[in-house]
Amino acid sequence: MLVRTYQQEDIPQIAKLYYNTVHVINSQDYTPEQIQAWAPEIYPKSYWQKRFKKYQVYVVEIEGVLAGFAELESNGHIDCFYVHHQWQRKGVGKQLMKHLETEAKTLNIPYLFAEVSITAKPFFQRMGFVITEERQKDYRQVYFQQFLMKKSLTEFKDKECEN
Repeated sequence: MLVRTYQQEDIPQIAKLYYNTVHVINSQDYTPEQIQAWAPEIYPKSYWQKRFKKYQVYVVEIEGVLAGFAELESNGHIDCFYVHHQWQRKGVGKQLMKHLETEAKTLNIPYLFAEVSITAKPFFQRMGFVITEERQKDYRQVYFQQFLMKKSLTEFKDKECEN
């Protein structure tokens, strides 16, 4: 399992991974109308190229196949965090999250945060994130329940300040 920075040639696999994960995995917790609003099509390469300009994007590669990807902003925001539907519960997400944490610490980012789906909430909780707010997100005029979740990367400093 290799975690690395994405490359332009990864985009077709990323696009399919995103679409399939939403339609296969997230469809267990969201309605067909919500899934269609979330991922109505496999977005073209130009969509991802434009999107990735504002993120550090990392992928998990296993034997030449992309098993996951995530976007990290310089303020600690994790936007997309997706694991291929065939690689769920096999350590891919955990490796990817550890990589994001390491990168964030290197950049002196004090905490990570994300707007997390119902589906992803248990994973983020296992990774040490806590819910700070429950939200309704309007996406293409369809509402979604999401959770703003946060994880401090400076636990030791925070604990020292409490004493």
